[in-house]
Amino acid sequence: MSTSHIRITYDGPALQTHTMDVRTLAPALLAFGDLCEETGKLLYGDAATTRVEVKASFRTGSFGIDLTVTPQLMQQLMGWMHGNTATAIVNGAGILGIIGASGKGLIFVLRWLKNRRIKRIETTPDGRRILTEDGDEITVEEAVILLLRSREIRSHLQRMIDPIERDGIDTVSFGTDDKIDVVIERKEASYFHVPPPEDSLIGEENRVIPFSIISLSFKEENKWRLYDGQSVVYVTIGDTDFLDRVNKNLERFAKGDILIADTKITHWQTAEGLRTEYTILLVTDHRPGAAQINLPID
Repeated sequence: MSTSHIRITYDGPALQTHTMDVRTLAPALLAFGDLCEETGKLLYGDAATTRVEVKASFRTGSFGIDLTVTPQLMQQLMGWMHGNTATAIVNGAGILGIIGASGKGLIFVLRWLKNRRIKRIETTPDGRRILTEDGDEITVEEAVILLLRSREIRSHLQRMIDPIERDGIDTVSFGTDDKIDVVIERKEASYFHVPPPEDSLIGEENRVIPFSIISLSFKEENKWRLYDGQSVVYVTIGDTDFLDRVNKNLERFAKGDILIADTKITHWQTAEGLRTEYTILLVTDHRPGAAQINLPID
């Protein structure tokens, strides 16, 4: 069993009495435990067990955390590298290093990025090179990229940094009893915010769809509510000639009218699930409602 020690210190005017609101402290401690647990699983597999314990004695203005990792998966880790005889040692220091409490880990990289967008990530003989859109670059271990991509791990880290965005708490530092490895100030807190999820395109298709009209919108960029025979959908009208005829009162609408339209259907994966968008590219026919009885007239 490998045990590593880390001291986390929150500081600021609100802590001059050497007390901290448990409603602020508890979520941060739980987040740190979750961060270490998920990091261990991400790096070493679900068999890795990480236990985070708080020492009974708190020092003035700070508290120490002993991180204990139980290495139960040596057999699963054989071959984790490319050689059959290679082994990986699960230890607290390794997890803390990748998180970045010391060394060039996740915390270090997020402070270096300063919310800049990543242009691309390249593989090099020395690791993975991160290139920003403004031309800056840094090389880190593959494991750091795994943490950087993990929304769950990033969320745990953000919750651990959250207290310094409260009034009276200005900094959080990480280190040991003997030295401080890193100090994060309030102005840097936004660097640790989890970016909002970006929608991912699943696919597009074009179909001819008949729509009945539920409601129209004559405001620019507003969508029409149409019925496709199965459900009511919001549709963007992309046929500018058709809209021009509507604006000039050359198109009249009544109950039961049907629009036959070449329609683009776009499917997106979002944080909430699937989103489907409809855009009418061309209205090929506008059929009035059945006001007359159809007769077989030659």
